[in-house]
Amino acid sequence: MKKALLPTNDLYMQFTEDELNELNMAPGDKFDCKIQDDGSIKLEKYVKLELDMAEWSREVLLMIIKESLDQDISVNDVINKLLKKSLENFEQQSTKEPVLLNEEDSTKS
Repeated sequence: MKKALLPTNDLYMQFTEDELNELNMAPGDKFDCKIQDDGSIKLEKYVKLELDMAEWSREVLLMIIKESLDQDISVNDVINKLLKKSLENFEQQSTKEPVLLNEEDSTKS
């Protein structure tokens, strides 16, 4: 679906009820915005994730609380940052190119 953005100082987009239904969206849904090479904007809906903090160690919980206080942000924001950083690290490691043999090693096989 293509939608025109109206110039304002606010960062929001309004959808009609029909558009919300067509896109399986609800009021208040949050999205990541990615600008494409052609100048269009791709919206990717955030997915809710339920975590059971009862399974986390005391050390992890204390570290999260300390970060929350040090950065003056909510515990939820600290957890979101940690998850985002972990996922970025995971993506970097999973996209690393495999180690190639040098020419000398490849002729021996």
